[in-house]
Amino acid sequence: MDGLHAAAPNLCNICIDRVKRGECAGRLYHYYQLQPHRFSSQCEVFRLIDQLCDRLNYPQCSDELRSFSTKTTSPIPQKEKKVARQMSKEKLLEQKGEKATFVVHVMYRQNATWQGSVTWAEKNQTANFRSALELIRLMDSAVEVTHMEEGPAAET
Repeated sequence: MDGLHAAAPNLCNICIDRVKRGECAGRLYHYYQLQPHRFSSQCEVFRLIDQLCDRLNYPQCSDELRSFSTKTTSPIPQKEKKVARQMSKEKLLEQKGEKATFVVHVMYRQNATWQGSVTWAEKNQTANFRSALELIRLMDSAVEVTHMEEGPAAET
């Protein structure tokens, strides 16, 4: 895949298996766990990726996130001493979604959002995103194209 940052420690493979009422569900793979994280919404998969970035402390978050919580200080996530890779690059990239597959590399976490690149694996197309919202829109557009190519019989 062109434009892929395979050496990035936080590289994620998002496998979309079903879409119901516009909400994507599927599996998330990364280097540090052999079994996938299953998710039932885009919000959930984004939370999982953010937790992975916190765990690796890569990329570092440039802003302290605001919250409605009454806590006066939020604990700063501590990088784990040794986070060992359990999955090879080849194994990570061979996972495919039933509807679509996206390889996501979050390069920066600035301005309370993400910046990075996403590769739509089935079409080998890579695009940069400047926010998590833009990433969602890129993924949604690819899933919509796939849905149109499958035809009306593929309704979920």
